[in-house]
Amino acid sequence: MFKEEREIWKDIEGFEGLYQVSNMGRVRSLDREDAQGRRRKGRVLADKHNNRGYHTIDLCRDGNIEYKLIHRLVATAFLDKPDNLPQVNHKDENKENNAVSNLEWCSALYNDMYGTRNKRVAKALERPIYVVTSSGHRYFFESARKAAKLLGLDRRAMHRCLKDKHKHHHGYSFELAVKPCQA
Repeated sequence: MFKEEREIWKDIEGFEGLYQVSNMGRVRSLDREDAQGRRRKGRVLADKHNNRGYHTIDLCRDGNIEYKLIHRLVATAFLDKPDNLPQVNHKDENKENNAVSNLEWCSALYNDMYGTRNKRVAKALERPIYVVTSSGHRYFFESARKAAKLLGLDRRAMHRCLKDKHKHHHGYSFELAVKPCQA
């Protein structure tokens, strides 16, 4: 059988006596009295996702709300921070898994190069696209990288167009394409 892990709770730095974080990536409020003197029972809090897919939590102290990334709260509470490393890496590359056993402090370079990230980015860059001229002509390219090189365009600007953040780049618009069947 498997060994069941026991949940351990520690105070959140700066919110001692108000909130705790667990080694399993959960956050709870503690029993306390509110400003009107009423007793408030502590509970495990529901988290949210930010626009990058990380779990976040809203912590309130003295009427001020602070938004915190849960994986950073767990790492700060449970992991030593060697050499003052600035980032926290999810070892299994799953942003949903905030258990302390899945986290490690690391450098920005290590975090960027970790696991399958580069393969995933490269695959995304190799998606075929159509470059559409202002006159409406559509030109097929095997990838945004090839189109950028041949047309002398900024690939990042092309991707902003593909993600509907911009409409045009140097008079061109861009559309994702389906690769034609190879005979």
